[in-house]
Amino acid sequence: MLDPFEVGSRSLDVLAQQLPALGRARLLNIIAAYDLNTDDRDLMVLTDAELISLIVGAVEDRLVQRRR
Repeated sequence: MLDPFEVGSRSLDVLAQQLPALGRARLLNIIAAYDLNTDDRDLMVLTDAELISLIVGAVEDRLVQRRR
């Protein structure tokens, strides 16, 4: 499974470019495995592009928090 924090720590742009190739099921698995749905959004109504934005945004937020 792709580790979004490993890729995102090097480049959020690369992360955003890699995620669309994974497909919806894997995007949902990443969100669940890394507990990225902190707002408890209904993921089933989100488009794949919105799931990708959620992942990239959550990874960016956590990386910023770790640097503090």
